[in-house]
Order: sequence, then structure tokens, then C-alpha cells
Amino acid sequence: MFKKLKPGESEDDILRMSAEFNAERAKNPSFQPAAAFVRADRAPKKSMFAQRREQAKLGRITSVPEKNHDEIPLPAEDVKVQATSVPPEVAGTPVAQILMDEIQENILGDIKGNKMNINSIKSVLGEIVERPEGLRRPPALQEPKRVSKSKPRSIFGRQILEASSQATNILKTKEDSPGIDTSALVKDSKMAQEIHEENLNVIHQMSEQDIMAERERLLASLDPSLIALLTKKRQTKDKPVDKKKAPVLIEAPAQPPKATQSSSEAVTSLPESSPALELLKQSDQGNWVNFNLVEEHKLAWMRDIPAKMRELKPGQQFDARFDWKGILLPHTLKDGDSPGKLDERELYLHGEEADRPGYTLQELFRLARSTVLQQRISAFGAVAGIFSIYNQGFYDQVLTLPISKIFFLLRYGLDDNAPAQLEVVSRSLANLFYNETDEILLDHVHDNAYCHWQPTLQVLGSHGDDKAGDSDPDSIAFLQRYMKLLTTSQSVRADVDEDESENRMSMDDFQLAETDLMDCFLRTNILQRIRFIVDSVKPDNSTVESCLKLLIRIARTNLKVARQLADESYLFEVLFSHFLPPSLGSNQFYGQPQTLFLKLIRVLTCQHLDIAKILSKGVLIARLQQYLFLQDNKGPMVRVQIEALRLLRCLLILGIVNRDVFRQFLPALRQLLDWHCNHCAFGNVGGSGLLRQHAAALLAALVASGESGVCDVEAQKLLLEPLNNCCCSWLHAATRMDRIKDLSQMTLLSAALYAVSWFSRNGYLGPSSFQPFLRSILPKFVQSSSFIASVQDLAKGSIMLRRPIDRRHAHAALPNVGAVLMHDYGPQLILTETYPVHLLSNLWALLAAVSVESSEKRPLFDALMQPAVLEPLAEYLRQLSSQLNRVLATNFFARSELRFIHQLLTTDGMETYLKRSQLLQLVYNYLCCLSTAHAAQIKSTFERFIFNGDFVKLDEASLKLLQQTCLEIVYPHIIADNSEPSLSLSYTQTPILPGDWPFFQMRLILSNYLQNVQQQPAAIYSGEKAHTSSFLQFFEDKPSLLFSFYFCKENQVVRMTLSFVRELEREGLQVVSPLEKLMYLMIAFMGPDSQFLEPDLHALLCDYLMNFYEQNAAHDFDFDAELMDKARFEPLYYLFVEHFEAASYGDELFSSLVLLPLAQKYDNKWRRRLWSEHVQALRFLNCDESLLLGGLSAYLEPVEEEPSLVQLYGDALEQRLVRPGSIAFRIAQHHFNHSKSVQKTKLF
Repeated sequence: MFKKLKPGESEDDILRMSAEFNAERAKNPSFQPAAAFVRADRAPKKSMFAQRREQAKLGRITSVPEKNHDEIPLPAEDVKVQATSVPPEVAGTPVAQILMDEIQENILGDIKGNKMNINSIKSVLGEIVERPEGLRRPPALQEPKRVSKSKPRSIFGRQILEASSQATNILKTKEDSPGIDTSALVKDSKMAQEIHEENLNVIHQMSEQDIMAERERLLASLDPSLIALLTKKRQTKDKPVDKKKAPVLIEAPAQPPKATQSSSEAVTSLPESSPALELLKQSDQGNWVNFNLVEEHKLAWMRDIPAKMRELKPGQQFDARFDWKGILLPHTLKDGDSPGKLDERELYLHGEEADRPGYTLQELFRLARSTVLQQRISAFGAVAGIFSIYNQGFYDQVLTLPISKIFFLLRYGLDDNAPAQLEVVSRSLANLFYNETDEILLDHVHDNAYCHWQPTLQVLGSHGDDKAGDSDPDSIAFLQRYMKLLTTSQSVRADVDEDESENRMSMDDFQLAETDLMDCFLRTNILQRIRFIVDSVKPDNSTVESCLKLLIRIARTNLKVARQLADESYLFEVLFSHFLPPSLGSNQFYGQPQTLFLKLIRVLTCQHLDIAKILSKGVLIARLQQYLFLQDNKGPMVRVQIEALRLLRCLLILGIVNRDVFRQFLPALRQLLDWHCNHCAFGNVGGSGLLRQHAAALLAALVASGESGVCDVEAQKLLLEPLNNCCCSWLHAATRMDRIKDLSQMTLLSAALYAVSWFSRNGYLGPSSFQPFLRSILPKFVQSSSFIASVQDLAKGSIMLRRPIDRRHAHAALPNVGAVLMHDYGPQLILTETYPVHLLSNLWALLAAVSVESSEKRPLFDALMQPAVLEPLAEYLRQLSSQLNRVLATNFFARSELRFIHQLLTTDGMETYLKRSQLLQLVYNYLCCLSTAHAAQIKSTFERFIFNGDFVKLDEASLKLLQQTCLEIVYPHIIADNSEPSLSLSYTQTPILPGDWPFFQMRLILSNYLQNVQQQPAAIYSGEKAHTSSFLQFFEDKPSLLFSFYFCKENQVVRMTLSFVRELEREGLQVVSPLEKLMYLMIAFMGPDSQFLEPDLHALLCDYLMNFYEQNAAHDFDFDAELMDKARFEPLYYLFVEHFEAASYGDELFSSLVLLPLAQKYDNKWRRRLWSEHVQALRFLNCDESLLLGGLSAYLEPVEEEPSLVQLYGDALEQRLVRPGSIAFRIAQHHFNHSKSVQKTKLF
């Protein structure tokens, strides 16, 4: 007999009982368990209408309450299905039939159990009472319901009802009669009675003590569980049963006392911060049902998240999580966060890494696709914060964002017309495309001299803009690009082919987004979508600003996209009507002049003159006049007037505003000048940066009116007097300050000097209009402590002396202007608050403007020539000569500093503060940074320093020829710079001259050699004739360069170049690296006429080569290095070897260069290829040991161990392919005779 499980038994007891059962069943195969699971097939689901139809067929009513005695029972003849589990004596009753159908439907049919009747369960189960007999107790039947006598019944129905009533009476009689206790073991009742009487007689003969002793002995011998069972049976038997009471549901047995004790212990074990503690304490009061047992594993979700997180190993990556503001949350808490402090971490809805707050990008993506608007808004708001921080550089080198994928998510979100979602999605897109830092910095420097140019943000390598430098055959970048074709790397040629032949129209959206995100953005019809939002949806929230920011970024892309945007006439009609209104409205956006819309017009206007004419045909000029006449000192209107003045400046420079139109602006400009003279406080007290920007924009517009010629004498008479008063007031205030601390103050002083400089040089009265300013105010300012402090900050704030990483291409598919640099300590602005370059540049321009009038110039000149000013400037130039950052020099914001360096270099007497080598190195580095916008400065620097006999000791004819050749590279850029009426430049200023420009004519020799090659070498070109023709197209489009080359013979080109470079190197310049110099020396021998054999040139080459060997005796060349804008060494070397085979004449210098890569310290691939594929060249290969770099020992030691190469040495010696006694013979003989890597039959 197997025992039942008892409370407190564990899983081990269950396994033990299972093992006992299996052992018993193994002994007796017919042994069966007392109960078995039977799987009942689930009935198919039925709809509500199908259930009603089935009920109508069966005639059942299942929703009738039990207490409704007026209900008529179902007719017996309608019952067609009988449950097989009902006893036969009651199967025919309609109540039992309905009852069993209900039970079957609740078990198998309706899984929800919504039709279960609690009284049905009572009727079926009844009261569970354990009886001594093993007989089945018949189920207790419900009291028959009252049947309406009025309804007629059939004969069969009446018989069924009578049989049912008889069965009920019989069962009641059996229940009322007292039961006789019978034994389950003894079947004969008489024998059981006799045994019972015998036991009673034995007990009566025993004393009470004997009975108790026998009872104790019996209890000790029995199983305690059996005793508990018998005791329970006796209690059940002795308990009186209420015969009339209806059966009740089975209730769960009460928990043992130990459960309550454990409950109290579990409650006390919970921490005070547990949210369930207060709830569980109430369970002891009896207010909560079945809460007397604490299940801690179910309360785990309510516990506090542990504050200590796992530590990461250095370099280990982890999933980034962000808060709702887009801030990247740390993986671990800070050391200063002690556990005793209040835990302010937020609880987030994610399962993985629950101890880390925040949302991953995947979770934000799911929320962004939610059907709940608030969840979408929260997710898009987090993405907006992520992009805002990303564009500031804080996420560089920290995480990698899938920008293209996020872009598509945002673009899909923009198609929703809900104003709340449009606001947050448009802000996210604006934060992605519109770099706020770039735009703010561009606006701050716009009011300085020559800073009205706007950058274009086209992806490099894109052919959408005609001004792309790489596709311009007049650019040196064209030649540099095709020099890369001299390579055996298949990947490089594949990249070139792909760049040239791939059509963007064939790309899918994701590929285009990875290549050019703005182009993909335009493909999504964003212009039409913005037009619909602004015109139809009309959201009166920040969506308007975000849409305008997107349009500004689109307008900055390139000229082609700007024309496409300007052609959206209906869009601009809507924008003009809503955001450039004739009168001010009450709303925040619609009906109010928007600063961003004026900026959009300015950016489009700067792209091209044609676009400016289209936009200015309407009400633009009238609106500008109206806004400038408004006397409103509030912030929004001041910003509108600032942007209106900047736009007016661009229109004046482009010639859109003529003299008659400008006269209409004169009263407003005079009014603004008078107001600034009386109210604009320059110092710290009462000063406002916004007002200083307004004043600087006003002065820049006045200078533009003079430059365009519309400010005539009458206008100057009206404006110069208040202009002089303003400048005197501002510089006098700056003189009394300790130092200039704000960029807006620097900009205002720079604009004042800019205005005085121009009107002093070109005004109708000249410098006499500003005599008090030039003679007294300005010299005192130059001698003040504030100006001296600004000069001392020049080297510290210089752009080209900084070391941080440029992040213009942080995401190559979406470039930025580069206002943020990445430093080791975090992102930094490229311009500091005290950046003094614009101020100093305008001061030097003013000094040159008043040079004719000595009376006004002398006080200023004396003030500038003091050591406190010149020494910081000289130190700045010395640092530039050795530390100039050529990468940052191409930044758009570095243009003004390049102009200022040219002003310092052309200042008489400045060269005395520098050594000769420092000055030439500075000039050389400076020339390698100048772009098309500085083409004129290249010409003047060449004439002043490079091609000047005082600095370079070379004959006059050679200097003139070199100057002519170099200037022919620059002249096309000067012409191209003035060809288009545009005020836009590329965001990256590519230099005109390469870093090795003194060797440029050597490239002409190489190009001429390639032209004369009848068959292209397979190792270099692999049959790609188109590449060579494109390479030579550069020179065909420049007949002047070819003329210069053919005019000066090969002898003269090589002599002139090597002499020029030697003079530069003698002055301390390092023009190229040793490997590059070696390549140019090889090119010197590849001329078409082999003029290197002429005695004078041969002597020069020998002298230069020996000097090169002496300088690089211990240098290890990296022949596999990638050289920027040049061919790799390997293809050029094999081209050089082929030329040696054809036209070397066994020259020793030529042979020396061929042997250089064959030294034992370099890779044996050079030796294997020469001794296998070019073995015919070995017969002519010979030179003196003194011409070998490192001597002969460098080619003999260590002994060669490569078997295949040693075999090649032996074959060459065996076949007598090398001349006995030559360098090649001695090398082969030494390695073959001393090598142990091959078996030799004889020695040589």
C-alpha cells in the first residue's frame, strides 16, 4: 500500500514514491494506478450565434436562475442527447439531462466558463463524506422545480415526470433511514457483530490503567499518519449531519500553524523600502483572503533594483541606453554615488539588464511605431535629443549610431498629420540635418570682413555640382587623382571605376542614404511634404521652425539643389504670405516675420545671382524696408532686423539693390545708427550681445553699400558722422576694459575697423572723416591692456595651431561645416570667445588704407610697432613654421586666418623677427594650404619669397621659368573664382598646390613618358587605356603647361627642379619624404631623350644621388606605403626597370637605383621578380660599390634562405645571364655558394 503525500514533503519524496511504484509494477505487470489522466479532446469553438442555434434545437435553457420557481421545465420529448456518465435510474430525468449537458459544455465547450453555475457543482458533487462501505453514493438531486399545470403534456412526458418523482422519494427515504456501520473487510454482517461484541467483553474485563497502557502500546506501533486518518474518520462519523442543509462547495483546508509563523517571519525579513511590506502587514488582521503565506519569489518584481552594476573590462562594448532627453546613460554608477543617498534612477519598461535605466535604440524604435500617440512622441523626442548631442560631438568615439536607419524611421513619422507628432518628428529631422553649432558660428562671423560667403555642403566626390574640384580638368586635384591609377591594387581601380560609372538613380533608398543622405532626403519628396504641412496642416508650434531649418540645410547642399528649391514657386508663395507678412499678427508663428525664413532667402541668394533675382522680384525689398523702419527693441524683432541687414548686405554685393532702391533704406539706416550711438552699451554694464550683433550687421551693410557703389556722396554725408561717433564710442569703451571677453565684442570692434578702413580708403573725404578716431582713439586702444591681451591670445586661439581631430566627415553621407573639433578631453568649438584674428586683420587693413596720409598713419604705426604687439605676433609665426595643421587649414572658418597670415608676411620688417629657415618653411607650409579663394595671395607670395633671388640662390632664367610654370597652375583658379556670380564656397577648401609642388615638373616628365609608350605595361594598367587617356587629358587641356615643358628641354627641367629643391633644402625645408624623393629621382632618368647621360646633368644627378644616400644611409624604406595623391612605389619601380632595359646604356647611376630595393633587409619579392621576369636586365646591371646604399655588404648579408630565389641565382649563373665580375654576378655567386637551402652539384 502506497501512502499519500503529506504536507511538508518535498520533491525527493515524490521521486522516492515514484521509484517504489515503478518497482512494484515491474514485479506485477497487471498492477495499475488508482487514478489515471485521460485527455479529453477539446470541442471546436463555436460562435455565439451557433451556440444559440444549437440551444434552440436542443430546447435547453441554461441561463435560468435556480430560485426562479415560475420557470417551466423543458418538455421531455425535446431531450435527444443523454449523457453516458449519468446513472440509469436518473438518466431519464430532464433536470439531470440539463445538468450533465451544462457540465459537459463548461468542461469541453466554453473554455471561458462563463456559463458555469455554482449550484450545478453542488448538485453533482454534494457533500464529500468518507464512508466505511466501498459503495458509490448516488448523486444528490435538486428539488424538482415547480411545473406549470396549465401546459399540456404528452403521455411520454407525464411518465418521465412520474418516474422522476418516484426516484426522488426513494432516495429521500434511504437518506432518512439510519445507516448500519459495516466493515469494509468483513462482508458478513453477523460475523462482524460477533467480533464487535467479543472485543467489548475483553475491554470490560480490563482496568482503566491496562486500557491506557494497551492504548499507548498500540499507538506507538502504528503509523502516525494512520492514526490521524482514523481520528479524522471518527470525528466525521460522530459529527451530526444536517439532512435538510444543501451541499456546499469544497473549501481549501486551513493552513497549519507553522505557515502563519513563516508568514510573520517572511514579513519581518522584508526590507523597510519594500512596497509590499505595508500590504502584507494588513493580512494579519484578517482583511485579506489567503495572504497568510508569503511567497517571496512572487514579490521579486516589487523589490528595489540593486544600485551596484557589473563592471566592464577596458574596451568591452555594451548596449547604449538613453533617457527621454537623448542623453547616453553610463553603464555603471559614479564612485561618488553612495548607497545611502536617495535613489533617483527612473524605472523603465524593459526586461533585459533591469539594473540599467534607459532605453536602447531598438526599444525606442518599437515605441515610435506604437499605436499610442504619447509613446510615439516620447520615442521621437528621445531621438531628437540624441541627434542634438551627436552633432555637438559628444558621442564621437563613444557609440556608433545607425543614422540611415533612424532617418527612415523619422521620415515615416513625418507623414503623420497629428500636430504633436509633427512637432517632435520635425525637430528630430532638423537636429539631424541642421547643425545648430555650425549655423550659430556662421551667423556670428558673418558680420566680419569678407565673411559673407556661405558654405555648400555637398558630399565629396559627388558630381551633382559643376564646381566639384575633382572633376574640374583645370584643377591639380584632377592630376593627383589619376596618379593613383599607377597601382596594381585591384581595389583602387575598382573604386575609381565605381566612382565614375555608378549611377545614383540605380541605387535603392538605403544605398543612397549610406552614400548621400541629403539626396535620399530629396528623393522622399520632402519639399512637397513641407509645403503640405505649412499650407494645409498649419501647426502653430515649433514645427514651423523645424521645417524652415530643413529648407535651409537643403539650400546649402549645392547649386543644383538650390535651383530645385527655388523652383518651388507655390511653396515660396505660401512662405512669403505666412512668414513675411506686411503687418504683425498675434500668433507666435503664422502672421509673424520669421528670422529663419529670412535666413533661408539669404542662403539661397548666396548660391547664385539668378536665384537672387527670382526671389527679389516680389515683396522682399519692401518687407526689408518695413522691418528696418520698425522701432521695436524686443528680442524677436531685433533678430529679424539682424537677418534683414545681412540679407541686404548680400543683395548689395550681388547688385540687386541699386542706388535708387538704396536711397529708400537711408532713413532707416541713419535712424539705426543714431539709436546705437545713444543706447548700445559696449561694456559689461547694460551690454547685450544681441544688440552688438545688430550694430555689427548694420556696419557690414553700410560697407557693402559702398563696395557696390550705391552709397554716393549724399549718402556718405548722411551716414559718416554718426558712424564716426559710434566707432569712437565703442573703441573708447573697449580701451577702458581689462580684456575683451565676448565674441560679439570682438565682432563689433572688427566691424567698426572694417567700416573705417573702407571709407577711409574709398570715401569722398578719405581719412579726414575719421581724424579723431585715427589720431587718438585707435592708437590708445592699440596700447591698451585689452588689445595687448587679445594679441597674446592669438597663438592660443589659432585654428591652424590646434591639434584636435577634425569632424567635418563624422558621417560621410552628411558632412558639416566643422564648427566642432574633437579633443582628447571632449568636443571644442573651433573659434574661442576671444578669437582675435578678425580684429587684427581689419586693423592691418586699416594700416594699409591710411598709408598715403602720413599724419594719420604715424600714431597708429608707432602703436603697432611696440614690442608688446610684435613679439606675440613673431612667436605666432614661428609656431606656424613648424606646427601648422594643414588639415584644419582647409576648414571653412580658417579662411580669415589665412588672409591674416598673408598680411603679416607682406608687412615690411616682420621678416627680421624670424630666421631665414623659419621664414621659408612658414611660406612653404602656407602655400600648401591656400585654395582657390586665395589664388591671388599665392601669386604675391611666389613673387615676394619663392622666386626671389634674395631667398633662393638660383639663376634668374631658371627662377622665371619656374615661376611661369607654377603660376600657370594658379591662373585657371583665379579665373574660375570670378566666373560665377555667387557668394558660396565649398565647406572644405582644397589646396591648389600639392605638398610636393616644387617637384611638379617631374610629373610632366612622367606624363610625357607615358604618352610615348607604345604599349601600356600590363602590370600597371591591365589594359585600362581609358585611365591613361584621362591622365593625359589634364595636360592636353593645358597647352601652356605642355608648351612650357617642350620649350624647356628635359635637361633644363631636371636641372632646374633639382637645383631649386636643393636650395630649399639648404635653407632647412623638408619638401617630401625620403621615399617620395627616391621616386622623383627615378623619374629624372625616364626622360624621352635620355639626357641624363650628358656630362653636366650626369654630374648633377650623381651629386644629388650621393647626397641622398648620405642622408638616408640608415633609413629603412617602406616600399609598400600608400602615398597621398601619388602612385605606389611598386608599379613605378617596374616601369622604371622596363625603361632601364630599353634606354639605360648600362649607366651606373641608373643601375644603383634599380639595385636599391634588392638589399637583403627588404622583402624578397623584389629580388624574386627581378631575377625571374626581368633577368635580361641583369646583363647590363652594374655599378661601383660606392654607389650602393649601404655598400655591397647590404646585398650579401645575411645569406639568402629562400630556395626558389637561390635556384634563380644558380640558373642565372649556369646560363651566364650575368656578366662575370659585375655586381649582379657577385650577389648571385655569394648567395648560391653559401646558401644551405638547396642541394648543389657544383659551385661557381
